[in-house]
Amino acid sequence: MRLAILGYGKLGAAVAEVAEENGWTVVAKINKGDEWDASTLGADIVFESSTPNDAVDNTLKCIEARLPVVIGTTGWHERMNELEAAGGTVFHATNFSIGVHLLNQISAYMTRVMKQFPDYSPVIKDVHHIHKLDSPSGTAITLKNIVQENGADVTVESFREGEIVGIHELTWDSEVDVLALRHEAISRRGFALGAFQALLWLFEKHSDGKSGIYNMNDLISKIQ
Repeated sequence: MRLAILGYGKLGAAVAEVAEENGWTVVAKINKGDEWDASTLGADIVFESSTPNDAVDNTLKCIEARLPVVIGTTGWHERMNELEAAGGTVFHATNFSIGVHLLNQISAYMTRVMKQFPDYSPVIKDVHHIHKLDSPSGTAITLKNIVQENGADVTVESFREGEIVGIHELTWDSEVDVLALRHEAISRRGFALGAFQALLWLFEKHSDGKSGIYNMNDLISKIQ
């Protein structure tokens, strides 16, 4: 399988490493400022991990060239309608970690329980390295939406410190105690492994002639 990576930063490099370990060939490593044409990348599928400002335009170019795209960039979702109008086969996730997906699912259940106890107030803590461009993170926004969809208002506190890979914590605070759900990424390899699973899954959809915009809920069954 031939993979092109748009935005060869830390995440892109980690995905390339996992792909090559599994016998794939990385045929293009595109960075900001590089000239490229989607139709001549020589790829079967594309992993997009550039910047919030470039992600949608890059993906639209690939859709026009009939290439399936997995988007690892966050902070672009206000332009989702452009991708929906373009068609194509696209997978996006604010976080590819299986652990984060489980955190989201458990948080939905926890919110439905905790909203019955008004003495508790929810807070999301979002901590990343100082190089991360979007704040709050896409993962934190997704978690916030899940809490709100399940009936509770929540605030997000974002911090950018050192080289922290990623910490997301949902706490329910009262005057007498605190309940907490926490996910901490130890390395980017967890994201890369999840992204590679998304690449495999999306290419199968593309090979079957199925277009659409997919996410982690499509890849992994929800917890009942």
